[in-house]
Amino acid sequence: MIATRAWYVFGVVDAAADALSDDISFVREGSLAAVATEVPLEDFGADVLPERLNDREWLERHAQAHEEVLREVAASTAVVPFRFGTVYRDLDGVHTLLSDRREELRAALERVRGRVEIGVKLWADRERLTAALEDDGPTPTSGRAYLERRRTQQDSARRAAAEMQSIATGSHRRLLQHAVEGVSNRPQPRELTGRAEAMLLNGAYLVGDGGEALQAEASSLQAELAPRGVTVELTGPWPPHNFVDLETAS
Repeated sequence: MIATRAWYVFGVVDAAADALSDDISFVREGSLAAVATEVPLEDFGADVLPERLNDREWLERHAQAHEEVLREVAASTAVVPFRFGTVYRDLDGVHTLLSDRREELRAALERVRGRVEIGVKLWADRERLTAALEDDGPTPTSGRAYLERRRTQQDSARRAAAEMQSIATGSHRRLLQHAVEGVSNRPQPRELTGRAEAMLLNGAYLVGDGGEALQAEASSLQAELAPRGVTVELTGPWPPHNFVDLETAS
Protein backbone atom coordinates (compact mmCIF):
# COMPACT_ATOMS: atom_id res chain seq x y z
CA MET A 1 0.00 0.00 0.00
CA ILE A 2 1.39 3.38 -1.02
CA ALA A 3 1.51 5.91 1.80
CA THR A 4 -0.44 9.11 1.23
CA ARG A 5 0.11 10.76 4.62
CA ALA A 6 3.15 11.85 6.62
CA TRP A 7 3.84 13.40 10.03
CA TYR A 8 4.55 17.12 10.32
CA VAL A 9 6.49 18.04 13.49
CA PHE A 10 6.10 21.53 14.99
CA GLY A 11 8.48 21.06 17.89
CA VAL A 12 9.28 19.11 21.04
CA VAL A 13 7.92 19.42 24.60
CA ASP A 14 8.00 17.45 27.84
CA ALA A 15 6.14 14.16 27.59
CA ALA A 16 3.96 15.21 30.54
CA ALA A 17 2.56 18.22 28.64
CA ASP A 18 -1.13 18.18 27.78
CA ALA A 19 -2.17 17.72 24.17
CA LEU A 20 -3.92 20.62 22.46
CA SER A 21 -6.70 19.28 20.26
CA ASP A 22 -7.81 16.35 18.13
CA ASP A 23 -5.88 17.76 15.17
CA ILE A 24 -2.57 18.00 17.03
CA SER A 25 -0.94 14.89 18.45
CA PHE A 26 1.75 14.50 21.09
CA VAL A 27 3.95 11.63 19.97
CA ARG A 28 5.62 10.51 23.19
CA GLU A 29 8.97 8.77 23.55
CA GLY A 30 10.46 8.58 27.04
CA SER A 31 10.55 12.01 28.67
CA LEU A 32 9.91 13.88 25.41
CA ALA A 33 6.99 14.38 23.06
CA ALA A 34 6.81 15.68 19.51
CA VAL A 35 4.02 18.12 18.72
CA ALA A 36 2.82 16.72 15.41
CA THR A 37 -0.04 16.27 12.97
CA GLU A 38 -0.72 14.19 9.90
CA VAL A 39 -0.38 15.96 6.55
CA PRO A 40 -0.90 14.86 2.92
CA LEU A 41 2.20 13.88 0.98
CA GLU A 42 0.75 15.63 -2.06
CA ASP A 43 1.56 18.90 -0.24
CA PHE A 44 4.42 17.97 2.07
CA GLY A 45 6.24 15.15 0.32
CA ALA A 46 9.95 15.69 -0.34
CA ASP A 47 9.31 15.71 -4.08
CA VAL A 48 6.68 18.48 -4.00
CA LEU A 49 7.56 20.61 -0.96
CA PRO A 50 10.21 22.73 -2.77
CA GLU A 51 7.58 23.71 -5.34
CA ARG A 52 5.02 24.48 -2.64
CA LEU A 53 7.53 26.76 -0.90
CA ASN A 54 7.60 28.91 -4.04
CA ASP A 55 3.83 29.38 -3.85
CA ARG A 56 3.59 32.54 -1.75
CA GLU A 57 -0.08 32.13 -0.83
CA TRP A 58 0.40 28.48 0.18
CA LEU A 59 3.54 29.28 2.15
CA GLU A 60 2.01 32.19 4.04
CA ARG A 61 -1.09 30.17 4.95
CA HIS A 62 0.81 27.15 6.25
CA ALA A 63 3.62 29.15 7.88
CA GLN A 64 1.01 31.12 9.82
CA ALA A 65 -0.65 27.87 10.94
CA HIS A 66 2.77 26.57 12.02
CA GLU A 67 3.36 29.66 14.19
CA GLU A 68 -0.15 29.57 15.64
CA VAL A 69 0.32 26.01 16.87
CA LEU A 70 3.71 26.83 18.40
CA ARG A 71 2.39 29.94 20.12
CA GLU A 72 -0.52 27.97 21.57
CA VAL A 73 1.87 25.32 22.87
CA ALA A 74 4.32 27.90 24.24
CA ALA A 75 1.51 29.58 26.18
CA SER A 76 1.28 26.54 28.46
CA THR A 77 4.64 24.75 28.37
CA ALA A 78 8.27 25.01 27.26
CA VAL A 79 8.73 24.09 23.61
CA VAL A 80 11.70 23.59 21.30
CA PRO A 81 10.33 24.96 18.01
CA PHE A 82 11.27 23.28 14.74
CA ARG A 83 11.62 25.09 11.46
CA PHE A 84 8.68 25.14 9.06
CA GLY A 85 8.44 22.06 6.86
CA THR A 86 9.87 19.39 9.18
CA VAL A 87 8.17 16.21 7.95
CA TYR A 88 8.67 12.52 8.71
CA ARG A 89 7.29 9.76 6.52
CA ASP A 90 5.88 7.77 9.45
CA LEU A 91 5.59 7.61 13.22
CA ASP A 92 8.68 5.44 13.45
CA GLY A 93 10.70 8.36 12.12
CA VAL A 94 9.29 10.66 14.79
CA HIS A 95 10.06 8.15 17.55
CA THR A 96 13.58 7.70 16.20
CA LEU A 97 14.13 11.47 16.28
CA LEU A 98 13.10 11.64 19.94
CA SER A 99 15.12 8.60 20.91
CA ASP A 100 18.35 9.24 19.00
CA ARG A 101 18.55 12.93 19.87
CA ARG A 102 17.14 12.76 23.38
CA GLU A 103 20.05 14.47 25.13
CA GLU A 104 20.31 17.29 22.58
CA LEU A 105 16.57 17.93 22.67
CA ARG A 106 16.43 17.84 26.46
CA ALA A 107 19.29 20.35 26.68
CA ALA A 108 17.51 22.66 24.22
CA LEU A 109 14.29 22.35 26.21
CA GLU A 110 16.01 23.31 29.45
CA ARG A 111 17.67 26.26 27.72
CA VAL A 112 14.33 27.83 26.82
CA ARG A 113 12.24 26.69 29.78
CA GLY A 114 10.40 29.62 31.36
CA ARG A 115 11.61 31.95 28.62
CA VAL A 116 10.14 33.57 25.54
CA GLU A 117 11.51 35.42 22.54
CA ILE A 118 10.81 39.13 22.02
CA GLY A 119 11.56 40.78 18.72
CA VAL A 120 12.77 44.38 18.49
CA LYS A 121 13.03 46.23 15.20
CA LEU A 122 14.38 49.72 14.66
CA TRP A 123 13.13 51.67 11.64
CA ALA A 124 14.67 54.88 10.33
CA ASP A 125 13.31 57.60 8.09
CA ARG A 126 16.57 57.98 6.19
CA GLU A 127 15.71 61.38 4.69
CA ARG A 128 14.71 62.79 8.05
CA LEU A 129 17.85 61.48 9.71
CA THR A 130 20.05 62.80 6.92
CA ALA A 131 18.35 66.19 7.04
CA ALA A 132 18.98 66.39 10.78
CA LEU A 133 22.70 65.98 10.15
CA GLU A 134 22.99 68.42 7.27
CA ASP A 135 24.60 71.79 7.91
CA ASP A 136 22.31 74.67 7.17
CA GLY A 137 23.79 76.65 4.32
CA PRO A 138 22.79 79.43 1.94
CA THR A 139 20.76 78.71 -1.14
CA PRO A 140 23.22 78.11 -4.00
CA THR A 141 23.59 81.21 -6.21
CA SER A 142 26.73 80.23 -8.07
CA GLY A 143 28.43 77.17 -9.45
CA ARG A 144 30.85 77.08 -6.56
CA ALA A 145 28.09 77.41 -3.99
CA TYR A 146 26.19 74.60 -5.68
CA LEU A 147 29.21 72.29 -5.57
CA GLU A 148 29.76 73.13 -1.91
CA ARG A 149 26.12 72.35 -1.17
CA ARG A 150 26.36 69.02 -3.01
CA ARG A 151 29.50 68.13 -1.10
CA THR A 152 27.73 68.92 2.16
CA GLN A 153 24.78 66.71 1.19
CA GLN A 154 27.04 63.81 0.30
CA ASP A 155 28.91 64.18 3.57
CA SER A 156 25.60 64.24 5.45
CA ALA A 157 24.54 61.02 3.72
CA ARG A 158 27.76 59.33 4.78
CA ARG A 159 27.36 60.57 8.33
CA ALA A 160 23.75 59.38 8.34
CA ALA A 161 24.85 55.87 7.32
CA ALA A 162 27.43 55.85 10.12
CA GLU A 163 24.85 57.21 12.56
CA MET A 164 22.35 54.48 11.66
CA GLN A 165 24.98 51.80 12.25
CA SER A 166 25.86 53.38 15.58
CA ILE A 167 22.21 53.53 16.62
CA ALA A 168 21.68 49.86 15.74
CA THR A 169 24.81 48.69 17.55
CA GLY A 170 24.21 50.80 20.64
CA SER A 171 20.53 49.85 20.89
CA HIS A 172 21.31 46.14 20.59
CA ARG A 173 23.94 46.45 23.32
CA ARG A 174 21.48 48.16 25.66
CA LEU A 175 18.72 45.62 25.01
CA LEU A 176 21.11 42.73 25.67
CA GLN A 177 21.51 43.96 29.23
CA HIS A 178 17.88 42.97 29.84
CA ALA A 179 17.92 39.57 28.14
CA VAL A 180 19.34 36.13 28.81
CA GLU A 181 20.57 36.01 25.22
CA GLY A 182 20.12 38.08 22.10
CA VAL A 183 20.90 38.04 18.40
CA SER A 184 21.03 40.77 15.78
CA ASN A 185 19.74 39.25 12.55
CA ARG A 186 20.31 40.68 9.09
CA PRO A 187 17.93 43.64 8.52
CA GLN A 188 15.24 42.85 5.98
CA PRO A 189 15.14 44.82 2.71
CA ARG A 190 12.21 47.03 1.79
CA GLU A 191 11.08 44.46 -0.78
CA LEU A 192 10.22 42.14 2.09
CA THR A 193 9.06 44.62 4.72
CA GLY A 194 6.88 46.69 2.41
CA ARG A 195 7.82 49.78 4.41
CA ALA A 196 9.46 52.97 3.22
CA GLU A 197 11.69 53.19 6.29
CA ALA A 198 15.03 51.40 6.48
CA MET A 199 15.31 48.60 9.04
CA LEU A 200 18.31 49.34 11.26
CA LEU A 201 17.97 46.52 13.76
CA ASN A 202 16.30 43.13 13.47
CA GLY A 203 16.91 41.88 16.99
CA ALA A 204 15.59 38.88 18.90
CA TYR A 205 15.95 38.52 22.66
CA LEU A 206 15.41 35.58 24.99
CA VAL A 207 13.86 36.82 28.21
CA GLY A 208 12.78 35.14 31.40
CA ASP A 209 10.62 37.82 33.00
CA GLY A 210 8.00 38.17 30.30
CA GLY A 211 10.15 40.86 28.76
CA GLU A 212 9.09 43.68 31.09
CA ALA A 213 12.62 45.04 31.59
CA LEU A 214 13.35 44.74 27.88
CA GLN A 215 10.14 46.54 26.98
CA ALA A 216 10.99 49.35 29.39
CA GLU A 217 14.39 49.75 27.74
CA ALA A 218 12.74 49.76 24.32
CA SER A 219 10.41 52.55 25.47
CA SER A 220 13.42 54.57 26.62
CA LEU A 221 15.08 54.06 23.24
CA GLN A 222 11.93 55.20 21.48
CA ALA A 223 11.82 58.44 23.47
CA GLU A 224 15.51 59.13 22.76
CA LEU A 225 15.51 58.21 19.08
CA ALA A 226 12.19 59.63 17.93
CA PRO A 227 13.62 63.15 17.28
CA ARG A 228 16.07 61.56 14.84
CA GLY A 229 13.33 59.82 12.88
CA VAL A 230 13.80 56.36 14.40
CA THR A 231 10.88 54.13 15.46
CA VAL A 232 11.16 51.16 17.84
CA GLU A 233 8.83 48.20 17.21
CA LEU A 234 8.34 45.23 19.56
CA THR A 235 6.87 41.89 18.47
CA GLY A 236 6.02 38.72 20.33
CA PRO A 237 6.24 36.98 22.63
CA TRP A 238 7.28 34.19 20.26
CA PRO A 239 8.47 30.63 20.64
CA PRO A 240 12.28 30.89 20.87
CA HIS A 241 13.17 30.15 17.23
CA ASN A 242 16.35 32.19 17.29
CA PHE A 243 17.75 30.34 20.29
CA VAL A 244 17.33 26.73 19.20
CA ASP A 245 19.82 25.62 16.55
CA LEU A 246 18.77 22.12 15.54
CA GLU A 247 19.13 20.26 12.28
CA THR A 248 15.98 18.20 11.96
CA ALA A 249 16.44 16.27 8.75
CA SER A 250 13.35 14.24 7.96
